[in-house]
Amino acid sequence: MTRRLVPETLLALLAAACAAPLFLVEHPPIQDLPQHLAAMRVLADYDAPGLRFAEFFEVHLLRTQYLAYYGVVRVLSVALPVELANRLVLAAAIVSTPYAMRALLRALGRDERLCLLTLPLTWNAHLILGFLNFVSAIPLALLGLSLAVRLRLSFSPRVAAALAVVSTFTFYTHVVPFAFLGLGAALVLVGDGARQTLRRWLALVPAALAALLWMQVSPAGQATVQASTLAGPASEGPSPQFAAPGAALREAPMWLTDVLHGDTDIQLLVAYLVLLVLWLAAGAGGDTLDTSPDGRRRTRMLRLLGLLSPLAALLYFVAPVSYDWIWPISARFPLLALVFLLPLLPRARGAAGVGLVIAAGLLTLRSASAVGDAFEAFETEEVGALDEAVAAIPEGSRTAGLIWDRGSRHVGFSPFIHSVAWVQARRGGAVMFTFDDFPQSPVIFREDNRPPRVPPRWEWTPERVNPDTDLGFYDHVLTRGGPGRMARSSAFEEIFHDGPWRVYRRRAESGAGTTPDVDAAGAPR
Repeated sequence: MTRRLVPETLLALLAAACAAPLFLVEHPPIQDLPQHLAAMRVLADYDAPGLRFAEFFEVHLLRTQYLAYYGVVRVLSVALPVELANRLVLAAAIVSTPYAMRALLRALGRDERLCLLTLPLTWNAHLILGFLNFVSAIPLALLGLSLAVRLRLSFSPRVAAALAVVSTFTFYTHVVPFAFLGLGAALVLVGDGARQTLRRWLALVPAALAALLWMQVSPAGQATVQASTLAGPASEGPSPQFAAPGAALREAPMWLTDVLHGDTDIQLLVAYLVLLVLWLAAGAGGDTLDTSPDGRRRTRMLRLLGLLSPLAALLYFVAPVSYDWIWPISARFPLLALVFLLPLLPRARGAAGVGLVIAAGLLTLRSASAVGDAFEAFETEEVGALDEAVAAIPEGSRTAGLIWDRGSRHVGFSPFIHSVAWVQARRGGAVMFTFDDFPQSPVIFREDNRPPRVPPRWEWTPERVNPDTDLGFYDHVLTRGGPGRMARSSAFEEIFHDGPWRVYRRRAESGAGTTPDVDAAGAPR
């Protein structure tokens, strides 16, 4: 028991270290996080009169494929604040990833210590961009594959039911990891004749039906089908956008560990790749062939699941970068290619294996520490008076966000770009820019009381906004940097200013402006 307790404790501590940055700061610099929190707050407090959500929004759950993540947060928000509930769910996704990988390795009879190699991949570009559903679906897909392997080894109604639940839950978390789960599970469940194969495949039917329903009734599902089939010619609408192979190859590291500014990310990635090579070298020729019936089945299933890694790598180069509002598409595959590669690594025995395990643990701690330090520097040096600016806006307001200074010196991408969504998440009302106009959102504006639609990339070009003519719907404006024409606006007056943050209120004598009603394609996300 003691021999098992030590590695279990170490794994738990390493997984907790990876999740720790989420709890170090009040405002994690995760780009799309405020938008998710804003939507979750609408779902949690839709009928709260002071927040006025019911005046601005309608809830349409069948539009979204993100029901699982949002649903779990919604349940927890009955007893917890929405922001804390979201932190716990995201932390659970991070912590569960090595355990889900271990379940798959165990089912396949592989070296369970390989699960440690998922931890240095925890903080990746997708998480820092705020693709919470995608990141959360990865451990679910791994768990589903482990259940499929177990079901193939020995049919059990309980395991079949568990696979049905997990696969459906994975679909309602994110479609890309679900697609790999569906393909991998369908392949490994084949065997012992058509009747037994169909019997096992029944476990995948609920998820398949959910996917078919979504593709039929959801605009997001229809757009995803068009993107996956490379449909949508220019004459009928948006066309898929592709990257040249050379450009895709150069950008691949960015989609793995591009979280921080400076050279730390690339150093960590190089160290990780070296660790993989050393593991491969240390275990070369060390795996013993299990010739038992179950051993042969496991070998066959490992080979089948081993196809997922090169498939993901291939899709990175041949799939579109974006389609209409769907971005990124191909960029999701490098991370999945690495994750699905891990079960193929051999068992590293003896002192070499122990040394590699220690190296994986140290690399994990270095990665988590670097992310935590960057988060704390972001909070103390850059966030400034965001909370005070948000508090200066009355509950239930109509607020526009014009963000000039959207980047950070410490973390990658644009963690301030969606700052106005903090207003909706904490003070209610309606804001722009918002994801609520995107087809995948479970929350949409009421057509009789909504902001004017904005053109693509509106949030990235605040200098193009004329507050006197373009912001007639709004009674408040939140700015960071600039403030450009806001400083000369006759329609708004400044009521708060601290550092880069300003809040403007519509003057009482100002009449409503006029805004052109432009069809929104939406900034790609």
